[in-house]
Amino acid sequence: MRQGKKLSILIPAYNESAGIGKTLEELIAFVNMEETEIIVVDDGSVDNTADIVKGFPEVKLIQHGVNKGYGTAIKTGTRAAVGEIVAWYDADGQHRPEDLKKVVDEIIKKDLDYCIGVRGKDSYVDKSRVLGKCILRLFLRLVTLQKVTDFNSGLRAFKREVLLRYLSLLPKRFGASTVTTLLMQEEDYNGSEVPILVRARIGKSSVKQLKDGLRTIMLILNVILLFHPMRVLGTSGAAVSLAGLIYGGICALKWHGGFPVFAAILIIFGFQLFCFGLLSHQISRVRKEKFEDPGIYAMMNMQEMTKQ
Repeated sequence: MRQGKKLSILIPAYNESAGIGKTLEELIAFVNMEETEIIVVDDGSVDNTADIVKGFPEVKLIQHGVNKGYGTAIKTGTRAAVGEIVAWYDADGQHRPEDLKKVVDEIIKKDLDYCIGVRGKDSYVDKSRVLGKCILRLFLRLVTLQKVTDFNSGLRAFKREVLLRYLSLLPKRFGASTVTTLLMQEEDYNGSEVPILVRARIGKSSVKQLKDGLRTIMLILNVILLFHPMRVLGTSGAAVSLAGLIYGGICALKWHGGFPVFAAILIIFGFQLFCFGLLSHQISRVRKEKFEDPGIYAMMNMQEMTKQ
């Protein structure tokens, strides 16, 4: 273990001057700083977020010259971390240190690869986001065929070596939480969920609900197509071909007008889609092997760092 640290707490911060001070005070008073490091990634804030963080000498501050997004801040913090376990923690006062402990303890006690803090029924709820989250949750269940309890909770922890493999897949801005939830499930990593209590945030959120929601849907599709293309393309192709066959059969038997051209087009298109799914599946297998090779994913991360 590098530098004797067990846990690295990553706090992305963009214009969080209202809540970052209280957040750091709570954490420092609660955790064992001999075994824990706290990293704040100031993502190009234009307020005095960085100045407040500098008032806490125990905290490591990393600054982006311009705003690069939540996902980029997570990548920066993960690469700089020295702990075996990396935890994500919001800067706006929503999370409680005791819940962070529950998430991290779950990983340590059960030797898990990751753990996600699931917001309980007594947690604060932003009513303006309820509809959007319901739509995203339904979409996730349809494409993943799995029950997703809290897909974008900001309080989660990973073994650093596991998270490092997939940094190149994390989006630069909004959606990193959702993508890591999918990645851990799709790759069958050993994980768990623990209930947490979320408080009302301090300050104003920078999330743009419609724009970021649509971007999240595209990210979900990208991840599913990367790891399980047959689930989308193969199933869709088979369904289209079957629909064409049924439609053509009904038309031919009921109206005795021969097999309709439209039905034939559906069958051919569905077959092409299915074949494209098979080809994508072979490409997916090759790419997945890269993520299992420590040398390759380290090289991918180095290449990405040079681009930033």
